Amino acid sequence: MFKRLVLFSVLSVNFGYTFFLFPLLGILLPGSVPLTVYNLFAFMLVDSAWGVVLATVIYLLVHLTGMSLARATMFSIASLWTIFWLVSLFSIGGVGAIALDHAVTVGIDGIAALITWLMLSRLAKHYIAEQ
Repeated sequence: MFKRLVLFSVLSVNFGYTFFLFPLLGILLPGSVPLTVYNLFAFMLVDSAWGVVLATVIYLLVHLTGMSLARATMFSIASLWTIFWLVSLFSIGGVGAIALDHAVTVGIDGIAALITWLMLSRLAKHYIAEQ
């Protein structure tokens, strides 16, 4: 189960973030996220690492809490996304200092997380037998 979960998580995170978020941010914020081959490989590397982290969290939730795979997937993606953005936003000076471009980035990142969740939940439902 874990190997398939890692594979599907890496695929889903790369699909949602590398193939959706990277080009969109490159178009909207070309000065911050230039569309280069190096940035593409960096996105793929970081997103693959996050896919492994996501799969590990899902696997631990399923086996330690008895949570269903679908619920663990939703909870893990939502939790990791929320924790990441809370840390990021508080590190720039608190929520009151959020500029419009940060709000747009968080919103677009939420759409990428939704794409990741939809893809991963479908793949897990059809190709991973709950144990």
